[in-house]
Amino acid sequence: MLDENADLKLRWGDQLFDIQRSIRYHQRRRGFYDRLDKTSNMLSLIFGSAAIFGVLQEKYKVVAIVASGVVTVVSSINLVVGSAQRGRDHTDFMRKYVELEKSMLGEVTEERLLAIKEARLCIEAEEPPVMHVLNAICHRELMRAIGYPKKDLPQIGWFQSAVAQIFDFRESSIHAPKSKRKRKCDCQAAEAP
Repeated sequence: MLDENADLKLRWGDQLFDIQRSIRYHQRRRGFYDRLDKTSNMLSLIFGSAAIFGVLQEKYKVVAIVASGVVTVVSSINLVVGSAQRGRDHTDFMRKYVELEKSMLGEVTEERLLAIKEARLCIEAEEPPVMHVLNAICHRELMRAIGYPKKDLPQIGWFQSAVAQIFDFRESSIHAPKSKRKRKCDCQAAEAP
């Protein structure tokens, strides 16, 4: 009975860890799309004003043409990417995961764990494709937050981190430490109710 209870607590801790990582992931994605939308709007406003100035001043026609071109490119990119909508989508996913984490505050039972896994799979079915390097960064952050030593954290290069929001770069080069499962479960089992 003790082994079954310990195994349940380990699986519960693993599930909680994965949900918390997903929350961090969607917070980062939302922040990225919010910054992209605000930057796009700011550049459109600045270069739109420059274009108006260039049109009003006869000798600044080149400024008007360049500024109009920049406004067109920036606005087109923002329209195609749909940064405002994507930011809202990631906010919704984050909220769903927070609700799932809140449901884990109660009693630890096999039935509740299965219900939580099922709910998590339903959320994952709606999510856009995962940015794997960004997911690994969130995994690393959460490991650091719960007290893993630096030597046990996966190594992620500076360039991988820099472009993680845009595309995956050499995600296959990121490996979990060999002792990951045991240590993750030990930390989480201690935190599980």
